Formats: sequence, structure tokens, C-alpha cells
Amino acid sequence: MIRFYLSLIICLCTATVMQAQSSIEIPPNLENEDGFMFSYIDLFVDADTLANGDQAHDTYLLEAGGIYFFSKRNFWDFDIHFGAYGDTETMGRPFVDRRNATGGSALQDVYRGPASISFDNLDITMGDKGPTASNYEVALVRGNGEGVTYSWNNCVLRKVRQALARSEGQNEKVFITNCHIYNLGDFEEFQGNGRLVSPRLGPVDSIVIKGNVIHNVLDRLYIGFRQSSMNYFEFTGNTVFNHVGRHGFIQLNNTKESVIQNNFIQNPSIMGTAPSIADEQINFDNVENFVFSLDTLVEGGSITMSNNNIHYTQDVLDHYASFDSVTKPNLYSPTFIDALVGDPADAHFEEVLELNAVPGRGPVIQYAREAVEFKDSVGITNIMVEDSLFAVGTLYDKGYLFDFDRFDPCFDANSTSANAGRNGGAIGASAFCDELVSTPEVTINPLLKLEAFPNPAANELTLTYETTKTGPVSMRIYTTAGQVVRNIINSDVPPGEHQVRYDNLSDLASGMYIANVRTPEGWMYVKFFKQ
Repeated sequence: MIRFYLSLIICLCTATVMQAQSSIEIPPNLENEDGFMFSYIDLFVDADTLANGDQAHDTYLLEAGGIYFFSKRNFWDFDIHFGAYGDTETMGRPFVDRRNATGGSALQDVYRGPASISFDNLDITMGDKGPTASNYEVALVRGNGEGVTYSWNNCVLRKVRQALARSEGQNEKVFITNCHIYNLGDFEEFQGNGRLVSPRLGPVDSIVIKGNVIHNVLDRLYIGFRQSSMNYFEFTGNTVFNHVGRHGFIQLNNTKESVIQNNFIQNPSIMGTAPSIADEQINFDNVENFVFSLDTLVEGGSITMSNNNIHYTQDVLDHYASFDSVTKPNLYSPTFIDALVGDPADAHFEEVLELNAVPGRGPVIQYAREAVEFKDSVGITNIMVEDSLFAVGTLYDKGYLFDFDRFDPCFDANSTSANAGRNGGAIGASAFCDELVSTPEVTINPLLKLEAFPNPAANELTLTYETTKTGPVSMRIYTTAGQVVRNIINSDVPPGEHQVRYDNLSDLASGMYIANVRTPEGWMYVKFFKQ
């Protein structure tokens, strides 16, 4: 089989000497099994070698709309990148899955090598043993390198347990950006095993989870209690919903610097908190699950957290109130609060919004209830949503279908959240939402003539500014660290000279603050001192 792929690569290349560190396209339809056409990715890579044994290319491009599989677990010792070519807007991203097996129908991870690996603009089903199976498959990547990078960007990622990346090396970096991620964990049974990243051994350099839409996830999104330490953690600009929350939401440990900002988080940890399910909380084992927890605070460690809309909808609140075993979880563990920069009250705000068109949360609420009432049970409500193309009567139809052609994880463009980001823009994964990013970029405009007096101020502050056209205006007060402490205006304002008197500063600590006004004509800020 590899010989066939090698002969194909020779034909694809020119007569000139191939240069390392370049790209090559993997054609679709190299295999034909009873009319089913696909190509094996790893066999193509294995055959792509120079005469001296070195790898000929480092980037492998898959055709838009093509079907590709990994055939086995791979141990490549060279950096490798998988991307797409062709019209992905029309044909769709290349579809990638794995067909390898360790016995029975269990699937192996596809990579355990010591080098970096990345995926871009691909549609990846990370493991599915079939519609009658009880769970999805283990991590796609279980690398063991030193200082290497694992990354996914602009991908659709679905169906995996135990994380996308289960890193087992030293000082590794993980980047998950601008992806649509869903159906993580076991299903129809009470387990965790659904998360994005799971470091298992030595120190971690950095983990960045940014700009993603994440939903229908069983476990916490990040598990850090097995790692020895981490230098940097970032969770910014994500939209999260339908999160069951076995073991919480984000669990940090021995982390030097963490940044959690600009996220839209709806109903985190629907499973709630109860001693019987709080079995992986190092400081509160068998006592309580927290949404955000930090197991060990290192010297000099800090968490910067602001501009997050974290809220619960009424049906989930009713779920918490409907039986005695479960309560709404506390957002922050005590150690997490100790590491927060500034007042914990400034870490988030609450604006209850519904997303435009996403899978319903009814099955998730039902699962969360059953998992607490019938511990260690199987056959409970399925929380993994399938595309409605699996019509009624197919084995994949577990009663939880959604038409992903109309998937729209966006919210009201007139809401507070549409202007609540640190840059004055929308929070959450706004890159998925044209209506939330269509506002022209605005810059500093001194013609707004923003002034604040008296300065220094005690309890009362007056802010004046000028506009020349009608439009949406937001005015906020920030700490010098960038945390919002007051939302003063968020509405349409006519042209003219404006004066805003604000008399609710008494509970702010003495120190320097920043008043910022943002308009369609630009933005401006002024510093003032609170006595």
C-alpha cells in the first residue's frame, strides 16, 4: 500500500530536486472500497521521503470536500502541518476521521510522536465507533515531545473523549483557535471524559483557547490537576453553551499567569454541585464542584478575568430548584479568588441572552438530572447532538437532532454583550457572527472632547462629551488594569453636547481609574482619581 502512495508522490512531483519544508497536496479518492472513495493521510505521509530518508515535505494539503482517514497510530519525529486546498466555502472543509483499531472497534490516537503537529481548516470527527456504541474515542493527539506545539485552527472538531490533546511531554504549547467544537465525552452513561486539553505529566508552557464555539460537552473544558505546573493559560473570546460540567468548567493548577476575558458563557456546569459528583476537586474532594477552580496557587501567580457574560437561563435555574440533590454551582473556588487581580465582582457580568439558532438544552438538563439521581448508570439521556440529515429511523437518531445548516451561535446585536468586550466590541466568538463584527473599526478621536470633573472625585463624577451624529454610545469606567467597574451608558445618543452625572462611586477603592466613551465616530478616554 505504501509503495502505491510512494509512486503517486513521485508522479505528483516535478523532475527537479524536491526541497524539504514545503507543501504537497494529498489527492482524494486514492482508495476504493465497494464504491466508497477516500484517501489515507498517514500512508501518504509515510511514503513522502527523500532518498536519504528525510521527510520531503512538512505541510500536507487535503482537497475541499474530500474524505480522508488515518489508518494507524503514528510516531513521526518531524514537525507536520495538515491544511486544506480548494474551495472550502463551496465544497466544505476536507473531512477527516480515523479507521485504525486496537482490537474490536476501539480506535487508536493518531499521533504519539515527539514533534509538533497542527491542523487548519479541516472537518475532523475524532472518533466514532458507530451509532450503537456507548462512547467516542480517546484523544486524537497524545504527543510526548519537549517544547513542541499542538494546534487546531478554523476546524470543526467533534466526537472525542479524554481531550483533543492529551499532552504527555515537557513544556508543550497547545493552541485551539476559531474552531467549532462539540460532542465531547461519553454518551448515554455517567462519566466525565469530555474536555479540550488534558496535560498529564511535566510542566506546560502555555495553553491558549481562543475564539471558539463550544457546546454539548460533558466534562470541564480544561483539566489541570494532573499537571506539575503551567506558565500561561488563556481562555478568551469563546462562546460556550450546553455544558454539562462533570467536575466543573475550568480547573487550573500550579499556573503562573491566567487570562479569562471576553467570553459568552451560558449555563456552565448544568450538572451543578453535589458531594457525590465532586470527586476530582483537590481542595474540595467529595465536597463541592466550582465552575472556576485553582487547586494550588503558586508564588506570584495571578488570574486576570474581566468582560465575561456568565449567566443562567430560567429553565436551568428551575432544574437546580426542582430537587434537593443539586444546587447552582458557585463560580469561583477560594484559591481562585485569592489569585484574581481585582474584585471578583468585576470578573463577570450577567446578561441573560439566547443564541439565534443552536441545539436545544432540554436533553442536557435531563441528562444532568439523571446522572445525579442514577449514579453510574448507563442508557441515560443522550446529550450528543447529531445533524438532522440523520432522519427519523436511522441508528444515529437518538432523539436529539439539529439542522447545522442553520447553526447561528450569535446573539442580539443591540445587547450589552455586543459592546462589552475589552476593545468595545462584542464578546464571545464574534468572528462567527457578521452582525457582531460589521461595525467599522474606530480609533481615538479627540474631537469627542471627553472630560471628567471634579478630578479628584469622591462619590460623584460628571462626564461631558460631544457627538455629531446619532448612533450607539457606550461609556464605561475601568481600572488601570482594564477591568470594567461601571457600565454608565449603552444606548443610542443624538448629536450634540452631552453631560452625564454619575453619583455611585462610593464603593470604589481610592486610586486611578479610566473613563472611556465609544461612539461610531471613534473613542476617547480620560483618567481621573477617586479619593
